[in-house]
Amino acid sequence: MQNEVLSSIRQKFEADFASCDDFALREIKGGFICFIKNTCDREYISEQVVKPLVRLDLGLFKGDFASILESAAFTVCNSYAEGATAVLSGNVFAAIETDSLYAVTVPADKIDMRSVSEPNSDVTVKGPRAGFNENGETSVASLRRIIRSSALKVLPLTVGSLTKTRVFISYVEGRADMKLVNDIKNRLETASAACVVDSANLEQLLCGKSSPFFPVAGSTEKVDKVASKLLAGRVALICDGSPFVLTVPYVFAESIQSAEDYLKSPYYASFMRFLRFFSFLVSFLLPALFTAAMYHQRFVIPAPLMESLEKLEEDISLPFIVEVLVMLVVFEAIREVGVRMPRTVGDSVGIVASFILGDAVVQAGIAGTAVLLIVAFSAVTSFIVPALANVTVLLRFAFVIAAYIAGVYGILLLFGLTVLL
Repeated sequence: MQNEVLSSIRQKFEADFASCDDFALREIKGGFICFIKNTCDREYISEQVVKPLVRLDLGLFKGDFASILESAAFTVCNSYAEGATAVLSGNVFAAIETDSLYAVTVPADKIDMRSVSEPNSDVTVKGPRAGFNENGETSVASLRRIIRSSALKVLPLTVGSLTKTRVFISYVEGRADMKLVNDIKNRLETASAACVVDSANLEQLLCGKSSPFFPVAGSTEKVDKVASKLLAGRVALICDGSPFVLTVPYVFAESIQSAEDYLKSPYYASFMRFLRFFSFLVSFLLPALFTAAMYHQRFVIPAPLMESLEKLEEDISLPFIVEVLVMLVVFEAIREVGVRMPRTVGDSVGIVASFILGDAVVQAGIAGTAVLLIVAFSAVTSFIVPALANVTVLLRFAFVIAAYIAGVYGILLLFGLTVLL
């Protein structure tokens, strides 16, 4: 550290970390070391850093840390800002003053993380089941176990002025578009975000408000899925602290694909993809088509089915559009309760609420059996495409309102706008 003295560096550390109870500063011969207690391995610091520095002969020391430290790695520190950032990232800062001030940072981070396990958000019946965890370096290592090639590149970045979150840009050289890699790197480096705590924050930084409905970056916890996309030329973004890894660019066809499709018969895989796409359309078009038929174009629904529907709606006092909207809101409320409650309670609450409320609304004449069937079927089909489950909730309400206002023509107009967006 040029133009710096030991006392000034120490004062800066003590001032900036004055109210931090987990900050530790220890004096050693000719200098001091400091670190954050709960993010570092204290035994490692004692054996690999403190002991060598205590035995140091100050009269012969000229900044040659390589011949003294027994740690696996270290980095020469050139400024206080570098040292403070390293300490916050789980490193040890060591400074010694002889004929000049010499300082290094030594990696000693040790953070308890959950082990690699099967992700609950992307269940696989057949195939690899390993998922990422919240440690970015562990996630990178998981990819290395599949893609054992030097072509797999990893670029580290720090994003967030307050959180200083580590982000790893991963790609396969020769397969990924380097213009895309450089564009992602530049956007993240120039982003003015103060807080980045999850990969979803990175998606917002990269894409902004480019698409109000559909996701513009893939997100998954499965290691094999990300590895396959990297080999296909995608770029992966691994955010330290999040088990979800982003992949860009992302196209709509990926939403109806599954990692298992490549492990099964091509005929069966093609059928399942068609089923997923059909279910996605049904999830937001079915309530809208029935609404359009009730108010505008009765030819949309076959006559026998239309007659049965009218008979079921005879004793219902509320208008059909109100029935549909009320039941859609009720279903989303029940689903949210099941998701937010503890798992041991949430499943039971969801099932009981569905049965009780379903029977109660029919008996009270608030909604008919047909409306319950339509809403339930459209809601269930939305879960066959998990990546678009949240999208279909918004589309379902939008298409129902469009169908009520302009019938089939409103559905077609909104569908065209949705495709363009």
